[in-house]
Amino acid sequence: MINSNNNIKWVNTGRALSMIGIYIAHCNFYYLNLESNAMLFSNLFRVPFFYFISGFLFFRSLEKYTHKEKFEKIIYKLIWPAIFFPALIWIPKMIAHENEMSFLIFLKDIFGGISTWFISSIIVGQLLLLCLTLFIKNIYFILIITFCLFVGAFYLTEIDPTPFPWYYKSGLIASLFLTMGGVFYKNYDKLKKHISIYLLIVSGAISIFMHFYTLKEGIYNNIMQAQYENIPLGLFNNIIGIIFMIQLCHYLPSIKWLEYIGKNSIIFYFFVGGVPLVIGYLTKTFIPFDGYTMTLLVTILSIIIVFPVSYIINNYFSWSLDFSKIINKMRKH
Repeated sequence: MINSNNNIKWVNTGRALSMIGIYIAHCNFYYLNLESNAMLFSNLFRVPFFYFISGFLFFRSLEKYTHKEKFEKIIYKLIWPAIFFPALIWIPKMIAHENEMSFLIFLKDIFGGISTWFISSIIVGQLLLLCLTLFIKNIYFILIITFCLFVGAFYLTEIDPTPFPWYYKSGLIASLFLTMGGVFYKNYDKLKKHISIYLLIVSGAISIFMHFYTLKEGIYNNIMQAQYENIPLGLFNNIIGIIFMIQLCHYLPSIKWLEYIGKNSIIFYFFVGGVPLVIGYLTKTFIPFDGYTMTLLVTILSIIIVFPVSYIINNYFSWSLDFSKIINKMRKH
């Protein structure tokens, strides 16, 4: 197996690139909503690859922690911030989007996992894998099961199109990519030998071709809504995008600011809605220029702003990211 050091360069780089892709998508939506090929390219990989990396880390952590300890970590480090941060900004968010507000809607959004679909889907996916790995040790058997769950999610959407609770259908989709990350982890020493410039170029070329092809044909995938217009083609695009990103992230040099985003990706995610919304509004007001460069400017400004926010949270409000720190502090008193 690989080195147990938590600071894995390619992992942090991959999480950062996925997060930047999410920021570009949000900033494009809030500023111009342009159907740009460049803006949409990250659609192929940003969410599935983040799931893939999360699965890589999930299966690695199972060699260090018991299932009970891992369950507690999901509660303390995923479910807790997935409730705390959305609750903190719920009222401003509802006002900004001119949505109806009530206590019942608050409960459904926050405790029903509706306000933060991406983290909610990871939580559901990891809880599913935690249950499966408790009884099944063969990861390839788990891969088959999660593939069935992946396909089943799209049929469930036809029965129940709503995301409540906790974007469970997106979580079923996530479980497959999480398991793929686990397969990669289990075979890392063998598979890393195949990481090459050749495969980087080939997978990149195929990804670009498929990107333009699906745009031309109007074939879209949406994990948040659990809708793939063409399931086999969508899955193929996701897998080739993951292969491309694995190659790219292994060849990219160590870049400190990228790795920082990767290490603090959960903080950057929780501000991916509010910050681009505000910056996009201000930019539209004071720099009313229509162009792709403005979307990139909004993206860069938004990411820069979250850096000091991340520093403040890590150094002064770290309990907001880990509920066990609150529990430990209460025990001391």
